[in-house]
Amino acid sequence: MTTSSVMFVNEGIFAVSDDAPVPMDTVRWSNGLAAPMDLGAWILTGINTGNVSIRAEVLDAPPAVDAAEWDEIVEISVRTVEGDLRVHSGYVITPDDLPVLNPHGPGWYRMRVHARGRAANPDGVGEEPLEYYLVAIWPQERTAAVVIRSSQMIEDALRRHAGVVPDQGVFRHPPRADRESSGRTGQRARLLRSMRED
Repeated sequence: MTTSSVMFVNEGIFAVSDDAPVPMDTVRWSNGLAAPMDLGAWILTGINTGNVSIRAEVLDAPPAVDAAEWDEIVEISVRTVEGDLRVHSGYVITPDDLPVLNPHGPGWYRMRVHARGRAANPDGVGEEPLEYYLVAIWPQERTAAVVIRSSQMIEDALRRHAGVVPDQGVFRHPPRADRESSGRTGQRARLLRSMRED
């Protein structure tokens, strides 16, 4: 089953998680695209605030890798323990038309995150989606994260976290360079207000 939606993101991330409390202190940011936690994961966007386009595929087994239309592809393991595993922004504006990602119930799943356009408007603000994501997921026991198609953003993140052994260290969100002008701050505030009013 494959469905797609446009979703609002803020602070440059969206989540794949279930109904359990989000264990923020367990985030492993090492590859700069998909950051697994003890439960669920965060996906890092290029844009800071605005809309992105997301497709979700729920599968029974790993699909063949099709990298033709994607800039970046990373695979990670995610665990769910309570309720429905879903893609969401953490805000009221969450796409209901994306499927439940854990139809087999609680347990381990493998998630392949595809991204295109993250470098188009880095740390920017925008209403029209310039970034595209495909989240493909299937049941599979936990295995190490794999970068299938890299980018400069992924390579930079891997260098920042070199020498830190996953699952033995806690990765905090990498600080974004302070590139924000007062104009961008005002633009973000206007976009957030307009999203709340709709």
